Amino acid sequence: MHRFKWMMIVTLTLGVGALSACENPEAEPGESPAEATAPESEAAQTAEGTAVGTDEAARQAAAAQGEQEGAAPEKPIVGEPAPDFTLVDEAGNSHTLSQYKGKTVVLEWFNIPCPYVNRHYDAGTFDTLLKEHGEANEIVWLAIDSTHNNTPEDSQAWKAKTDEKREFSYPILQDPSGEVGRLYQAKTTPHMFVIDSAGILRYMGGIDDDPRGQKEEPTNYVDAALTAMAAGEDIATTEAQPYGCTVKYADGS
Repeated sequence: MHRFKWMMIVTLTLGVGALSACENPEAEPGESPAEATAPESEAAQTAEGTAVGTDEAARQAAAAQGEQEGAAPEKPIVGEPAPDFTLVDEAGNSHTLSQYKGKTVVLEWFNIPCPYVNRHYDAGTFDTLLKEHGEANEIVWLAIDSTHNNTPEDSQAWKAKTDEKREFSYPILQDPSGEVGRLYQAKTTPHMFVIDSAGILRYMGGIDDDPRGQKEEPTNYVDAALTAMAAGEDIATTEAQPYGCTVKYADGS
């Protein structure tokens, strides 16, 4: 009889243990159900923390990108902000490109003895452009001389000598170091750049499609760009091969 009672007690004990194991299949010996689910809770918190950290990193990256938006590139790219610069003209006056926002700016790379430059001055090419577009576009015309051995006195003497045949007088910015010329990758004189009132580069290249000056009716790309801009239209030719004398940069500049 006592033996039977002991068998019943053992059987009941084993049955209760089995039922407990079925109710909490993940529980290991010595763990309560709450302890068994703790790793899942920690994993969820870790995942949530990672997500928050990732979101914060994304926000910081977006903020950094936002700060860089609108920054001028390190070379001239049509459709992008024109690289900013500051140069002094032949009279000692300082000019910063960004100070002319709100107006159309034309940059003309210039060299006094270059026959291509002189041909266009003799023909009144630049005067004609200023006469036809100056009022409508509020043009600021800046000549830039990156010739390494040019001096302000040279520029002043040239302007005095050619004053009678030029209708418009504009500054000749001095760039003997070639820093701005290199920045704009100016290759020839003349080499033209048209910048709109928002500071965006809209055209760069040759003044026209007539390097030898032999066409009766050459296509003037600067004229076409200024005309399209005044009309609020797309510019048909935004880049063209520049021609003329090579820019006389200092050796190693």
